[in-house]
Amino acid sequence: MAPRAPDYGTHALAAAMTFAVAVAVFAYGGSFVDDKLGTSPVFLVTGCLLGVAGGMLHMISRLAPGALPFGRRGKNRTASQQDPE
Repeated sequence: MAPRAPDYGTHALAAAMTFAVAVAVFAYGGSFVDDKLGTSPVFLVTGCLLGVAGGMLHMISRLAPGALPFGRRGKNRTASQQDPE
């Protein structure tokens, strides 16, 4: 039996759902804080922006793992990039 090709559609759908949930959770949290403190849309907007940023970082790390400049340790680094000991 031949190996199956990776199904990128399911990875993209999972990343998109994670993005949507991150934005929704942070927006709800911001709305909750706004209600408790009596501020208008300050924390709601902040929560939405944090959700978008976190969701995008997660989506990029799942769909294009080599695109992010941080978090690379180990084999892919040259001798000049190694941490000093």
